[in-house]
Amino acid sequence: MSSARAPQSRASVALIFATLTALHPSAAAAQVESLTEQIRASRTRLEQIRAEQRRLRSEMNDLSTRLHNVSSELENLNRRIRNRETLLREMDHQLAVRDQQVESTTGDLLRTRDVLVEKRVLFARRAKDLYKRGPMANVQIVLAAQSFADLINRYQYLFLVALHDRLLVRQIEELKDLLQNQRNDLKRHVDALRDLRAEKVVELQGLYGLETERGRRLSLYKGRRATAERQLRELRRDEGQLTDLVDRLEKEREAAEALLAASPTRGTLTPEDIGKLDWPIAGTVIYGFGREKTTDGTLILRQGIGIAAPENTPVQAVKAGTVVFSEPYLGYGPSVVLSHGAGYYSVYLYLSELLVRQGESVTAGHIIGRSGGEGTPEGAHLEFQIRQGRQAVDPLPWLRKRRG
Repeated sequence: MSSARAPQSRASVALIFATLTALHPSAAAAQVESLTEQIRASRTRLEQIRAEQRRLRSEMNDLSTRLHNVSSELENLNRRIRNRETLLREMDHQLAVRDQQVESTTGDLLRTRDVLVEKRVLFARRAKDLYKRGPMANVQIVLAAQSFADLINRYQYLFLVALHDRLLVRQIEELKDLLQNQRNDLKRHVDALRDLRAEKVVELQGLYGLETERGRRLSLYKGRRATAERQLRELRRDEGQLTDLVDRLEKEREAAEALLAASPTRGTLTPEDIGKLDWPIAGTVIYGFGREKTTDGTLILRQGIGIAAPENTPVQAVKAGTVVFSEPYLGYGPSVVLSHGAGYYSVYLYLSELLVRQGESVTAGHIIGRSGGEGTPEGAHLEFQIRQGRQAVDPLPWLRKRRG
């Protein structure tokens, strides 16, 4: 074997030691205890996750209620805002109409005042003329009548003229007062309407403020609910992974307990079997157990013996046991490890094919695989080891002596 391969072999041997030690009954008991502790911790964490899920679901329900309430408040606020906006538009329309009425009434009042001034000027002029003519002017008009009927008509005319003048002035004054009152009433109504509109504008601004505040609160609750939903999804994922982990640990614990229960106090392989074991394969020993110096001076620590054999030669179990390892292993290729109880193991390396599965029980002489190793410097061969716990022992004294 080359010197470059020696470190890898030593590293591989160390890894095999770790694997075999874990399969020792005492190690199996420790493994059961370790797995039990892991399961307990995992279940504690699982319960914490479920408690956190319950808390988040409660928070989600509370947030959903708050979202519903805030959404209802926002909907109510929107209705009130639309109502106030409609009311303000109607008030603006009424104010425009009232302003037109005030303007129209003011115009009528001004025109009436002009007419009243005109009539008063006219009456003043007439009075001035009568004063200039003297008190006898009306008497002369009456006395100038040519007949009694003409007298009556002239008197009646003067009376009606005076009456008409008085009535006209009174009507104009009443109309002026009426228009003034109407204008004052309209002005008060417009002022009251403007005050009411100002109040509604303040109220509408308050509603806008409430709508903004409720919108922010709604966004906050939506964000918190989205965060809670994300946390729930993560917790469901963690719960699933943790449940799978607990299931796997349970299976490992059950397997370790079964292995511990199946390991008798006295194994199938004991020191009494030294020199009595059948060979795992027929062939010539091409390297022995222990230290070996290569041609280039490199020291190699052999953990077993190499038995040359054509590729695909059947390999048999040297003693009854349980398959605790059956898969490719680092540079050794397909490998099998049998546990014989009481800490004893037999190891079969450089196989080309595996014919047993982990957990399977085999008897002495059971074909566990076929030899390989053609790609190694030694050529096609099987490496056979016997271990007692961590310690590898020379397997050659355990095998039956062969003639020649």
